[in-house]
Amino acid sequence: MKVSITSFGCKINQFDSAALREALVRGGASLADAGEHADVYVVNTCTVTKKSDDQCRQAIRRAIKEKGEGGIVVVSGCYASANPDAVRSIPGVDFVVGREGRDGIPGLILGNRTATQAATVEDGVLGLPAGLTAQAVGRARAFLKVQEGCDSFCSYCVVPYARGVPISAPLENVLEVVDRLIAEGFHEIVLTGVHLGAYGRDLPGGVKLHNLVRAILERPGLGRLRISSTEPMEFDAGMMELLGEEKLCRHYHVPLQSGDDHVLASMGRGYTTAEYFKVVDELDRRSPGARLGADVIVGYPTEDDASFEETYRRIEGSPLNHLHVFTFSPRQGTRAYAVGDPVPGEVKKARSVRLRELWHRKDMVLSSAHVGRTMTVVVEDKYGVISGLTDNYIRVSIDAAGTALRPGSAVDVKITAATKDGCTGVLA
Repeated sequence: MKVSITSFGCKINQFDSAALREALVRGGASLADAGEHADVYVVNTCTVTKKSDDQCRQAIRRAIKEKGEGGIVVVSGCYASANPDAVRSIPGVDFVVGREGRDGIPGLILGNRTATQAATVEDGVLGLPAGLTAQAVGRARAFLKVQEGCDSFCSYCVVPYARGVPISAPLENVLEVVDRLIAEGFHEIVLTGVHLGAYGRDLPGGVKLHNLVRAILERPGLGRLRISSTEPMEFDAGMMELLGEEKLCRHYHVPLQSGDDHVLASMGRGYTTAEYFKVVDELDRRSPGARLGADVIVGYPTEDDASFEETYRRIEGSPLNHLHVFTFSPRQGTRAYAVGDPVPGEVKKARSVRLRELWHRKDMVLSSAHVGRTMTVVVEDKYGVISGLTDNYIRVSIDAAGTALRPGSAVDVKITAATKDGCTGVLA
């Protein structure tokens, strides 16, 4: 049986897809190469914006067209959870699997279960796959989901409805998987979660994210550890104490969403701009040269010209040097949906362009500061180009001078130039 898996969205979905690949391979299925016909097509969807929904529907229709007679299309992920009726309405979809049935997808595909018998999370504890191999992960860096779900219910966000309440993987189980990933040869492990800073809130013993991070940093053989998006107020004293640890990547993604207090309050974000930028300033002080990223939403219903200019001003004067700019998209079921979408599209576009231009200027400053330095780079082969990432998330195109470099390996590279896409470098 050949299976094709297409994944959209965040690192959480990438992990879920990797875990599915692992389970299918262990169950006797084989993975279809790009462009190869498959017996089963799985589309792991995202629903963070309307654009995400549109992209997922296109992929679903493409899978239906490619499956042929006797083929099966399974749709999972956040769009399938948040709007299952919309997915079922697409002719040719065979199974729609929401979050509670996700763990049962391997059995469904391999013929061991029906869709209604798909497994659910047991006892409110996040389970981890029995194994994550290099073949299953299919990438140079290993993503490891340690937390699932969110109950913040920000006014614009549909994710809590799609992902459910927060649950965490027990610390000892995470460490077992970390040891397997190290043994598989992964130099870098990326911790992910829907609401990563909530890790441990549901576990006994008062364990927190900083306890988990410290325990992983102490594992023998670990190359380096990267943490994904973490809310600003969850960089507590325990996390701050870890900054500067040699194996902890200098890369912190701290969602902002708006630099205006009135807009933040209407979003239900739970912090002020002063509190946010105090955290960012401290990250910058404790971790010099760090990549400091943020999510920013433009065109939120209460964002007028003045509040956008305040957002721009605060980001411009801050250490932030990487932005994920999102255009506000009304999501049915959220509080903001009832407010409507009053900001014109051309205004949203103009604001997005300005923020992205600001980001690129700040990004160039960070990249240029590393010219002449020797950095450790984890090698990737992306679209036939040998490149990789530094610990502070600078992408480096590597001139290997005929040397074969294994994806996933760590090499020292001397940075020779800064470019609009990162840096170039030669093997040191």
